[in-house]
Amino acid sequence: MISSIVSGLCFAASFFLAISAYSLRNFLRSRLAHVCRQRGNEARFGEILREDETALASCEILYLLTLTGGVFAFLLDHLRGEVPPLQIAWSMVWLGLGAWGLLFVVARAISRAAGEWFLFFTWPCTRLLIPITAPLRLIARLADTMFHRLAGRMDPDDENLETLAEEIQSVVDEGEREGLLESRAGRMIHRLMELRQEDVRAIMTPRTDIVLIESDSSLDDARKELLEAGHSRIPVIEENLDEILGILYARDLLEEIVKEQPRPLVEILREPFYVPETMTIDALLETMKRKRLHMAIVLDEYGGTTGLVTLEDILEEIVGDIADEFDEEEGDEVQVIDELTLSVDARMHLDELNDRFELDFPEDADFDSVGGFVFFELGRIPKAGESFRWGHVTITVTEATPRQIVKLELKHDFPWPTSRPHDGVHASGTNVSPNGRQLVPSESDEAAPPA
Repeated sequence: MISSIVSGLCFAASFFLAISAYSLRNFLRSRLAHVCRQRGNEARFGEILREDETALASCEILYLLTLTGGVFAFLLDHLRGEVPPLQIAWSMVWLGLGAWGLLFVVARAISRAAGEWFLFFTWPCTRLLIPITAPLRLIARLADTMFHRLAGRMDPDDENLETLAEEIQSVVDEGEREGLLESRAGRMIHRLMELRQEDVRAIMTPRTDIVLIESDSSLDDARKELLEAGHSRIPVIEENLDEILGILYARDLLEEIVKEQPRPLVEILREPFYVPETMTIDALLETMKRKRLHMAIVLDEYGGTTGLVTLEDILEEIVGDIADEFDEEEGDEVQVIDELTLSVDARMHLDELNDRFELDFPEDADFDSVGGFVFFELGRIPKAGESFRWGHVTITVTEATPRQIVKLELKHDFPWPTSRPHDGVHASGTNVSPNGRQLVPSESDEAAPPA
C-alpha cells in the first residue's frame, strides 16, 4: 500500500517536472513577457530569465530521480506478493507505455499550448527546487567541465555562447529563405554576430592611407588640410606616425582661429586613444561608447602605429558603406571585365571576395586583404605582370608600386556565376608550391635567358 502511494507521488512529481522542463526549454520571451504584463507582475519575467537555465537543470535532475523512484516503488509493490513473472512483465510494459504517454506526449502538449502560463503560475514552486539540487548541479558541472577538457573542447560556458551564435545565424538564414526577413536585415544581423570574432585591424584605415598634419603647421594650414580631407578629426605627428602628439578636432580649431591671440596648434590637441590591433571590434565599440570617443589609433605588438579606426568604420562594418558629402564617388572594389575575368582592388577584404564569389581563398590571421594574400603566397612584393594560380583561378598583379600591390586581375577557368559552389580543388602541375599554388612566370621571367 505504501509502495503504491510512493509510486503514485513520484509519477505525479515527474509529470509536474516534465511540464516545467519542457516549458523552460521552449518558452518564448515575448509571450512570457505578455503573460507577466497581463498578470501585473513584470518583475517575475526578469526572475525567470535570470534563473531559467539553473531551474531547468534542477527540474531535469529531480525528474530523473522521481521517475526512477516511482519505477522502483512500483517494482517493490509487485515483488512483495506472489505475482507471476509474466504478470510483472506485462505490468512493466503497461507502465512504460503509460509513462511515455503521460510524461512525454501529454506533458509536451501542455507545455506547447500553455508553457508560458504554466511557468508564470508555478515559478514560486519551481524556484524552490534550485537550492535543493545545488550539490547535484555542482557535481554535474564539474563532470561536464572535466569531460569537455579531456575531449580537448572549450569549457561549456564558452561553447554555449558559440552554439547560441550559430543558432541565431541559422534562424536568420531560415528567415531569409522563407521570405520572413529581408536579405539586407539578415546581412546586418550576421555582421553584428561577427563583431566579437573580428579584430580591429580588419576594419582600420592602414598606416599608409592615414591623413595627418605635421606639428609645425600653422592653424590656417591645418584648416585647409581639414577642409581638403573632409574629416572632423586628424592626427597630428612630430616626425612620423609613430610619434602622434594628439588628435586635432575641427571644432577646437575653428574656436581657436577666431580668437585675437590663438594658441599654437600643439596646444589645442586632444589626447590620442590607443588600442591593440588584436582588440575585437565589439570590445572597441563598447569602449568608445563608454569613453565617448570617435577615433582610436591602432598599435602593433611593438608599439608602432599600424592604422586608425573610427566609429564610422565600425558602423560601416554593420550596415555597409556610409557616404557623406565629403566622400568621393568610388567604384566597386570588384569590376567585371568579362565572364571569366575580374579586376579587384588589392585592399578588398579577402572574406568579402570569398563571400561574393564563393571562392575558397584561405582567410589567415596573418592577412586580411586580397593583396595581403598575394604577399603571403609569393613571399615578396611582386611586380606588375607577375601571376600565379590558386585552384581554378589565375591571379595577376596588374598594378603595383615598390611598396604595395594596387590592382589584381582574377581569371577563372569557368564563368563567374555568384551561385557557383566552392571549388575546393587546387590545380595540379609540375610547378606547384607546397601550399597549393601553381606558379606562372611573368613576362619578364619568360624573356629572361636561362641560367
